[in-house]
Amino acid sequence: MRKYLRKNRKIRTAASLAVTVVMSVAIFLLFLSIELLMGYLSDHLFRDSLQNSGYAAEMEKDMLEKQKQLFAAYGLPESLTEKIWGENKAYLAFSQYVDTGAFKEDGVDFGQQEILESYLKEQEVHETEGTQGVLKNVVDESKAICRRYVYPSFVNGYRQLVQGRKPIFMGMAAVSAMIAALGAVFLLGCYHYKHHALYYITGSCFTAFVWNLAATVLLSIGGGVATPGVGPAYFSEFLEIFKYKGCSPWYIVSIVAAAATVLLLLASIRMKNKSRTGK
Repeated sequence: MRKYLRKNRKIRTAASLAVTVVMSVAIFLLFLSIELLMGYLSDHLFRDSLQNSGYAAEMEKDMLEKQKQLFAAYGLPESLTEKIWGENKAYLAFSQYVDTGAFKEDGVDFGQQEILESYLKEQEVHETEGTQGVLKNVVDESKAICRRYVYPSFVNGYRQLVQGRKPIFMGMAAVSAMIAALGAVFLLGCYHYKHHALYYITGSCFTAFVWNLAATVLLSIGGGVATPGVGPAYFSEFLEIFKYKGCSPWYIVSIVAAAATVLLLLASIRMKNKSRTGK
């Protein structure tokens, strides 16, 4: 087959162009997979963005304020929040949830029931059906607030997204790398003078680089995953940091792809000069 292609110039050129296009797509998909796996599908990067944004500390302040408002609405002293949550209790629970994904299915219990019951006893409030009903309402609402703040759904949603998408892009990266390698081997086998094959390989790498650069620019301009104005300010800040960190691999891959294209071009020119001089 290779001998036939070497002799038939038109068919060889057509086959080379077809393989170049396939390689361009494969290399671009390889770039895309690497960028997503290193960026937006990186659990480590996600956690770093939360920490750098100060999300946990701001979340805790917001949650405690909502708890104080709840207690005040039921005629309870706001100081009870200090007894229930203590120092950094909600912060630590949130951090553990982000690190492990573990949370309580039946709600967030920081001892609200016990402390509120103890307070009522200190105030010598008689336990009646009405008192117990009010206490249950306060505890249930308190747990609901804690669950919403300490165990936000977007964290678990992101982790599920990563678990579902990561194997797909890892497989895509492996298949794309294999196709690109086979294409390069095919082209090198079709030409006696290897610099001709390198021209096509360089072309496929350059085309993939251009596509990737265009995607990087669109991602940067288009806003990426960030949705400013949605949710509290500290959530928007986290999204902006996550977007910035998630874009970093795209810039790195684009620079590496540009450097690889230049090196391939220089190698092909050098091989061409060597073939002319016969050295």
